[in-house]
Amino acid sequence: MYIFLLLVHFWWWEIGLRNVTVWTFSEYIFLVLYIIIFYLQCVLLFPDDLKEYNNYEEYFFSRKKWFFGLMALNFVADFIDTLIKGRAYFAHLHWEYPVRNAIHFLLCIIATRTNNRTYHAAIVIAFIVYELSYIFRLYNH
Repeated sequence: MYIFLLLVHFWWWEIGLRNVTVWTFSEYIFLVLYIIIFYLQCVLLFPDDLKEYNNYEEYFFSRKKWFFGLMALNFVADFIDTLIKGRAYFAHLHWEYPVRNAIHFLLCIIATRTNNRTYHAAIVIAFIVYELSYIFRLYNH
């Protein structure tokens, strides 16, 4: 659910690229690599089969370092993507945007290092609730 929500937000967020009038090849490659991060996260979430594992939870925890490492990278890429859209675009997001990304990044790093099921359940619920709140506050005014 959270990755789907992030993807929907990502494509809406990318509408801001219409204001970028001059593109470099490196910016283009960056955007291609950015969306590949989402793809890799989905690949990690949905394996071809679970024969080697007792259940999905065991599979997920065997891949959590990769999954949350990519998610942390996603928040860094998001920051760069926002800067590509220009300083005015970045400024209109106010203080919440960089704080949001920094906190999400740190929570993802913690998630790579803990097997605490309560932490993992709480983080996904908190991320979904916050993302929905952020989207509605950012775009519905």
